[in-house]
Amino acid sequence: MDVINSLRKVALAERHIEDACGLVTEANWNQTADDWRLMIDAGDTFGLEDKTGRLVASALNLPYGAEFGWVSMVLVTRMWRCKGLGSWLLKACINRLDAAGLVPVLDATPAGEEVYKPLGFRSHFTLKRWQGVLAAGGNGRPTGVRSLTDTDVDAIVAYDRDVFGGDRSRVLRYLARQAGRNAWLATAGNGYLLSRPGRTARQLGPLYSDDPVTASHLLSAAFAEITGPAFIDVPDHQRCLAEQLRIADFTVQRPYRRMFKDAKEGFGDIARMFALAGPELG
Repeated sequence: MDVINSLRKVALAERHIEDACGLVTEANWNQTADDWRLMIDAGDTFGLEDKTGRLVASALNLPYGAEFGWVSMVLVTRMWRCKGLGSWLLKACINRLDAAGLVPVLDATPAGEEVYKPLGFRSHFTLKRWQGVLAAGGNGRPTGVRSLTDTDVDAIVAYDRDVFGGDRSRVLRYLARQAGRNAWLATAGNGYLLSRPGRTARQLGPLYSDDPVTASHLLSAAFAEITGPAFIDVPDHQRCLAEQLRIADFTVQRPYRRMFKDAKEGFGDIARMFALAGPELG
C-alpha cells in the first residue's frame, strides 16, 4: 500500500493518451489513440501517475447496460510491475462495478486467469487470437453479403444487443466509423462483421451471425477486400471458422478465457459469437 500511496490516483483524460499509448506499445497490445479516446469517454477510468505526472498504470470499466460491465486495459509499465499496482487497479474496477450492481466480465490471458479465479471469477468460454496477413483478391465478395452503410448501424446495434447480452451501442457506433469501407452485413439481416485499424494490425470483429455459413461468407468478404496484417479473436467452439483461418494461413497468437464474477451464468448467445471485438471491448 505504501507503493500505491506514493503515486497519484487519477481519472484518465486526454492528457494521458500519449502515456497510455506507451503502455500499449510496451505490452505489445494493439489499441490506438482513438481507441483510448473512446474508452476514456465511455468508461469509468483509473490511472496512477508518478511524481513527474507520467501515467505508469491504467485500468477502466465499460458499463454495458444494466447487468454487467467490462473490465479492460489493466496495464502497468515495466519498472512498476510486481509492486501490487495491477491488483489494486483490478480491485478498484471490481469494487466500482459491484457498487453499481454490475457483474464484472473480462477476457483473461492464462496468467491473468490465475489472478481472477481467487477473486471469484468463473469461466464462460475459451477463445484464441489468430493472426495473419491478408492480400485482397481471391474469389471476390461472396453472394449474400454487402458493405455496411450508415443506415444499417441501428440494426446491427439491436442485433448485437441480442447476441452479446448487453448494450454497447456507443462502442459499436465507434467501430462502424472506424471500419469505413471494411464492414459487412448479411443481406438477410442475420449477421455482420466490423473491423478497425490497430497499432500493428487490423482487428476483425465482432463477427456475429445466426449460422456458420453466413459467418464464413462475411469473413470471406474481409479476405477479399482487406490488405495487410490482421488479428481476429475466435471462440474455440467455432471450429469451422478456425479451419477457414487455417486455410488462409492464419496462426494462433495467444489464448484467452472469457470470465465473469459472482453470476449464475455468463451473458449472451455464444453460439452466434463467431469473432469478438477484442479483449478491451468484449
